[in-house]
Amino acid sequence: MDDLVNLVTLADGSKIILQDEDDITLSLVSNDKIKDIFQFPCPSGGYGGGSLLLSPSEKYVIFSYFSGESEEGFGLFEIVDYQFKFLYDSDYLYGEDANYGFADNEKILIQTFRTGSWYKENAETDENGDMYYAFGELNLLNLETFSLDRHTILVYPSDDWKEEKTDVGTFLFTDIVNGMLRVEMPWGNEIFQYPLQETLVIKGDMKHFL
Repeated sequence: MDDLVNLVTLADGSKIILQDEDDITLSLVSNDKIKDIFQFPCPSGGYGGGSLLLSPSEKYVIFSYFSGESEEGFGLFEIVDYQFKFLYDSDYLYGEDANYGFADNEKILIQTFRTGSWYKENAETDENGDMYYAFGELNLLNLETFSLDRHTILVYPSDDWKEEKTDVGTFLFTDIVNGMLRVEMPWGNEIFQYPLQETLVIKGDMKHFL
């Protein structure tokens, strides 16, 4: 979450403003008048900062936040008649560098974040003695049931893998097409069969899903 956004503008010129110097508040302003204010409770693990993201239809706004101690969370609101309708709060999940996107006509909110560093001392070994890394999580929030399905991504690096080159880069959801969910990873795109398995495994050249 490198570029924090504390103001987003809707198509009609209305603005949603995040203020978090003292309390954490979201304000909806239209025609220079405050239409609604929502005071977000301070997360249980403390608060290191936050950011706003509108859905493509501008029906929803995400307030993503982090502790500064490798924890990420988000609150979800629906915008109804210039009022905030609170829908969901994930509270903190262990991880860093969270990204968010919507899928299936905004029926699903997708969260991605990293959970591990890519250094050999952080690697784990499976029952066959093969080295792998717990890369991150790919989580789906159903906006009809508000159930969060969490999926762990494990990566088995190739023989020519370079740890210093693979630890940086983008990890975010791209799209779902023809039953396949695509994500952008530091080394390129990966595709997973959708609906997802609980654990997602990437092996070999990091270009395909097994």
